[in-house]
Amino acid sequence: MPTDTPPDFPLLRACSMSLLLCFDSLMHTRSVTATARQMNKSQPAISRDLARLRALLKDPIFVVIRKHLVPTERALSLHAQMRGALAGLEQALGAGQPFSPGELSGVINIGAAAHTELLLAAPLTTVLQREAPRLTVRFLPVHGDFSPDDLDSGRMDLAIGLFHSLPARFPSKVLFRDERVCVVSSRHPLSRRRQLTLNDLQRMKWLAFSHMYGKETNFDRALQGSGHAMRFSAYVSSFGVAPYFLMETDYGTTMPRVIAEKHLPYFDLKLLRLPPVLREARVVMVWSAQNDNCRLNQWLRATIDDLASRLIPAGRAAGAA
Repeated sequence: MPTDTPPDFPLLRACSMSLLLCFDSLMHTRSVTATARQMNKSQPAISRDLARLRALLKDPIFVVIRKHLVPTERALSLHAQMRGALAGLEQALGAGQPFSPGELSGVINIGAAAHTELLLAAPLTTVLQREAPRLTVRFLPVHGDFSPDDLDSGRMDLAIGLFHSLPARFPSKVLFRDERVCVVSSRHPLSRRRQLTLNDLQRMKWLAFSHMYGKETNFDRALQGSGHAMRFSAYVSSFGVAPYFLMETDYGTTMPRVIAEKHLPYFDLKLLRLPPVLREARVVMVWSAQNDNCRLNQWLRATIDDLASRLIPAGRAAGAA
């Protein structure tokens, strides 16, 4: 007979799975109210669970700053380790079980750059409503490159955007490649042109988004050493403002062609080809390695991949004629 003493796991015995899931939800939502709604509990019940966690770990876990829960260093460290364990346990429990999206519930958090949200948000929500009606999809803004902590902590299930560089530890997939174009009002002085030259770039006034202010951009990197530059002299806080701004000014901005074409039925805009060095727009989907084998995450990624393949015209690629 085996003589080894089984591990005692005293802290796990003092904790319940419900308590761990409550902590995981609080780390995602940073809100007692949102966690109560997500776990179908009352706010006082969540507050009691939080008090039990604080007593068990001998740490505040969260401090309240401007009415928001901000995790302590202990909470951040614990959650980083716990997420992988929970994902592994979920995978083990689900092995051999049929996967049914229609039975799923909860919130899917997708980090999306403004361009990709405009393209994917409505179609993806429609698909999820049909196939997994109990799921809530929540798009979160990604400004420039995503924050690795958002994926490591589980605050985002995945992120989609025009990411310049990705940490090696994150799995990723290129959803599609498109041609980046210049967008201007039909009354812009250069609107009759079909294509801009490198010299045109310096003569134009360019619109960008606030998160780009003071940062090196893909354009800076692409034009480095060429003797040319783009002058960004206006910044707006929301991508949705861009077509309205362009209609009332002589500014230009850039975006993937598939996004720009969505504006054309509603705004009197013109699309101009950019110099070849600036044309490539590569949209990437990235997720945490701990979610690589999660069946929900796999299904979500496959759904987005299939949706993108149907939304992007066949043969569309950077520099396409």
